[in-house]
This record gives sequence, structure tokens and C-alpha cells, in this order.
Amino acid sequence: MIKLENITKKYGKFVALCDVNLTIEDGKCFALLGLNGAGKTTLLNIIAETIKPDSGHVEVGETIRRGYYTQTAEDDNENQTIIDYLRESGDYMTLADGRRVSAESLLEQFLFPRPMQHSLVSKLSGGERKRLRLLRLLMSGPNCLLLDEPTNDLDIPTLVRLEAWLDDYPNIVIIVSHDRYFLDRCADRLFYFGNGKIQEFA
Repeated sequence: MIKLENITKKYGKFVALCDVNLTIEDGKCFALLGLNGAGKTTLLNIIAETIKPDSGHVEVGETIRRGYYTQTAEDDNENQTIIDYLRESGDYMTLADGRRVSAESLLEQFLFPRPMQHSLVSKLSGGERKRLRLLRLLMSGPNCLLLDEPTNDLDIPTLVRLEAWLDDYPNIVIIVSHDRYFLDRCADRLFYFGNGKIQEFA
């Protein structure tokens, strides 16, 4: 699990997080809600250890492998084919029931048919690139998914597949999203951010 103790983070005079305590258990989907700038992405960055809190302590289990889907696009290699780009993270992904899913099959499940898989990344639209980045993250085999606005620019068929995939994901998921239906569908616990504090809702 991941444990946050007395986490505080400020940006100048603005207090993003103030004395936050949170225990994140395995097998749960956590949703982080709140207005833009309320500190949700800051908390994800602290969990991912890409930034440090001003005070407090983050304890991460030794077996935790984090996979972080950010709002900022990474530099895609546009001269690669779609399948080669995905295979940089692995040829197979092992599901909770032990079944293995190949890179080709995962692409098919998320609406990249086999003939398309040999097209160049440069030919993809912005939404298709986001979908491919998400698949690359899943293929890397994390057991703790950090998803910052994963539903932005995804079409409805892709969202349906993502929701179904998260249903079967047995490990930790932490999602920042403004998509109420998506969160109602996927989240086990809801946390609202405001004035540096976090309040849990059933």
C-alpha cells in the first residue's frame, strides 16, 4: 500500500495540500475530485515522487510499481509503427487471472485493428495518440496506476473499454477526473479537494 502522513505542499502563498493523511490500499480505485488548481495533480506527483512535499512523509510499499499517465504528452517517436511503439513496453501483459494478452490483441481491444497497427504513429490523431500512450502504460505492467484526466479526448467506445479493463484490474488505481459518469462507474472511494484539505465521500 501507499501511506501519506501529514503532507503539506505550498506554491508561494498558495497552499495546495495541508496536513493530508491518506492510506491507499491494494485492490481499490480512488477518485480525486475538486476544482482546477485544488491540488489533485500535486498529490499524484507526490505519490509518483516526481515532486517532494514541503513537509510530511510518503511511505511506498516495496513491491509497488507505479505507472503514471499525465496530462502532458510525452515525445512520441513518430517514425515508429504503432505496434513497435507499444512493444517497447512489452510483448505481453499478464492479467489478474494469469492469462497473457499480446500487444496485438491489446491494440485490437482498444480499437487499433491489425492492419492499422503497422501504420506510423505520425498518422494518428491527438485522441488516438492519447489512447496509445495509455496502452503503453498498461503494457508496462504497473500494479499502481496513477491516471490524470485519462478520459480527456477519448471517444465513447474507448471509454467503455477502459472502464471494463479497470473493472478487472486487481491493484491500486488513483484517478483525477471531472467525468462524473466515469468516476461513478469505476471508483470505490471518492476524495474531494478544497482549501488544501481532503474530504472523503461515500
